[in-house]
Amino acid sequence: MRGHRYTSTSAVFGAITVFIGYLMWLQMHRYAQLGAYAFDLGIFQQAVWLMSQGKTPFVTVRGMNILGDHFTPILYLIAVPYRFWSHPFWLFLAQTVALAAGAIPLYRLTLRRTQKEWVAAIIAIGYLLHPALFTMLLFDFHPVLLSVPFVLWAMDAADEGRPKIFAIASVFALACKEEIALSVASLSAYAAIVLKRRWAWWGVVGSVAWAFAVLKIMPSLTGVEHSAYLALYSRWGTTPLGILWGILSRPLEALKELVLCQGHATAPGVYPLLLLAPFAFFPLLAPEVLLFGLPNYAVIALNERVTLRELGYQYASTLIHWLAFASSIAWGKLLKIGNDLPQRSRRRWLIFVSLTWLVCVSFGAYRYGPPVIQRFTGDMLPLEEAKEIVNFLHRHIPPNASVTAPTSLVPPLAHRERIYLFPNPFQQVAFGPSVEALRHQIEMRAKPLPENEFHRRMKEQLVDFVILKAATNFWPLGADGYDTLAVNALTCPHYGIIAVRKDLLILKRGANFVKGLQLIGINPNVPKERLRSEVQFAWERLRNLAL
Repeated sequence: MRGHRYTSTSAVFGAITVFIGYLMWLQMHRYAQLGAYAFDLGIFQQAVWLMSQGKTPFVTVRGMNILGDHFTPILYLIAVPYRFWSHPFWLFLAQTVALAAGAIPLYRLTLRRTQKEWVAAIIAIGYLLHPALFTMLLFDFHPVLLSVPFVLWAMDAADEGRPKIFAIASVFALACKEEIALSVASLSAYAAIVLKRRWAWWGVVGSVAWAFAVLKIMPSLTGVEHSAYLALYSRWGTTPLGILWGILSRPLEALKELVLCQGHATAPGVYPLLLLAPFAFFPLLAPEVLLFGLPNYAVIALNERVTLRELGYQYASTLIHWLAFASSIAWGKLLKIGNDLPQRSRRRWLIFVSLTWLVCVSFGAYRYGPPVIQRFTGDMLPLEEAKEIVNFLHRHIPPNASVTAPTSLVPPLAHRERIYLFPNPFQQVAFGPSVEALRHQIEMRAKPLPENEFHRRMKEQLVDFVILKAATNFWPLGADGYDTLAVNALTCPHYGIIAVRKDLLILKRGANFVKGLQLIGINPNVPKERLRSEVQFAWERLRNLAL
């Protein structure tokens, strides 16, 4: 028995080691090869760097206090090592280890429920291989991922009846993001009602109180009445209670959305299948668990932002622990069925159940993992080219200077007090706590300002450097909008080009405008009325050079 357990735990810890090693390698390479983005790596790089310096975490990439965007005080823990080495390595390590560590309480819980080490091992490994889990590590960094092991530890503690461990795990989970209060409240209700843990009612009260407090604190940090994210549920209501009432008062409409929720690239009803199929649909055998996880699912399914229902994003982190917990309970029920069968049939039953689980887990990881990984790593530059670009930027831009840059060039420059995502702050796009800024993130339809107005704002906003790249990820603008505003910036006489590397330009405030234009092949004697057309031609030439 001890040898068997040793083999099972070794398999789990081996899988955890491989998981951490491979995913860390992918994340570090994505960052080093300029495949990461301002949203969201640059945001949290700047936030944690500011925290590590003892400064208010007002993130200029986002245009607001980071704790007003999402309430994530857990970031202060990451700020400790960040003070000694300011590098997103700590962000990647924290979220990767967090997701991997979730396998440990899941193993414990399953072992207690099934009394079989091999079942606990394959469930823990299946959790690591779920495509919704490991792919979310590729989309930069998100503190909500840090909540997963804490919620799973709270589940394990609730199942075993350990209130102190439950309380500690719940507190850490709540510190990861405001919406985790819903997970903790639901889990506490499950523990109180299903598991008969009377002390768990304090978890319901505490998490609800935390949610109300946080929903008051966040708007006060941003100077708005309500969080802009409530607008994503505008069809149901305008306040948290109004949204809840809107859902409850239209149950058939809500039920339809829950069943047929659709992502950007998936047909109606596919998203719940993507969640359940890798676990062989076993979670459906534990409806008493899924019922309490339904509020977390509703937050995603009833949201008008379709990317919430795509693999590769962080949103499934509030669901994966419910699915894993339900799978553990389901395995216990399936094993009980086998125990009631004759010896020969029992063995066949175990083989059938095990193969079904292993085939579905393996197929899910193989079928859906690689395409998502390719989506988030497909625009990486060759490593040597990326290194040359980063060295070029650091050679011309001082560490304390303010900068605005395209999304893929924000992360290598994020550790400073003022770093902006172009065209911010000259034209505010996806910037600030407003509903309009939130819409910009989704629609990418911001209308470019006229040239004269853009120049006026460039004169007023004291930004030291502007970085432009002709061939780049132009989010949060559309392609035409990015080109228009890039040309606007290049024709502004208050900035001059000081350095050129292929299609990459660095503009400095107060530098010689005419001399800078010569660096991209524009005649200094060109008439003013022809300047814009000449700059447009030069910009197109730079793009073609990059391609």
